[in-house]
Amino acid sequence: MAAGLADAETRERLRQVARPNSISRTLRKAGVALILAPDPITAVPGAMMLGASFATRRREPLSPASVVEETRKLLAEMGSFF
Repeated sequence: MAAGLADAETRERLRQVARPNSISRTLRKAGVALILAPDPITAVPGAMMLGASFATRRREPLSPASVVEETRKLLAEMGSFF
């Protein structure tokens, strides 16, 4: 469908919706940038972001179906309390 669109900006926006950016990659880039910054205070948050990027790398991105399934599980668990 995206190939049939004439406007390049619309194609790019549709691609971002269909395949969102990787959170892990974004955290890694920001963490490395903070570590390499000349300010010594930014090294600690940069190291934390770099570690978080490796922790989130193995996780799959959320889909609407996985959100609905998780909501059903939570509601079923909450129903057992009442």
